[in-house]
Amino acid sequence: MKKLSILFVSFLVVVACKNVDQFRAPIEALTAEWSKAGTAVTDAGTQVSAVASSLTALQDSMMIDPALKLKPATVTVLDSIKNTFMAQVQGLGNLSTEIAGFSEKWATMTAEVDALSTGLKEGKLEGDVMAKINELKTSAASAASMVDGWNSSTMSAKEAAMKAYDAFKQTMMAK
Repeated sequence: MKKLSILFVSFLVVVACKNVDQFRAPIEALTAEWSKAGTAVTDAGTQVSAVASSLTALQDSMMIDPALKLKPATVTVLDSIKNTFMAQVQGLGNLSTEIAGFSEKWATMTAEVDALSTGLKEGKLEGDVMAKINELKTSAASAASMVDGWNSSTMSAKEAAMKAYDAFKQTMMAK
């Protein structure tokens, strides 16, 4: 009876390991894709912060010195240009907040990817593993798409802000 029990348990262990092995390739592919997408999300957040910081530093040079005694029409134009510049900086702040919120969700999903990897190593995967893998793959693809949008928005905001900055400087020189 003991031999039969030991054989049965051994059989279950072998079957369980083989069952887990069927998920090895999909989990490893997911882990690689997830890592790449995670790096892209982090890089996008860093880029937005860097651009916002550099533009904020330029903001101080966009002051209108009252001693210049500029015409009211010129001051109005300068204020409008400065407002355009500031709107771009504000947009980058909003984008940074959006990325930070997404990063919190990303951390939760990363724990799920890590759990799959750990389960694979330990030979213990529970639930509908393929459904979880597919869900996380979809999230990784979505993140890649979002990163493309964030990068595009960052560059557009930077370009628009720099155009406004240059226009401000040119208008100040023309007085």
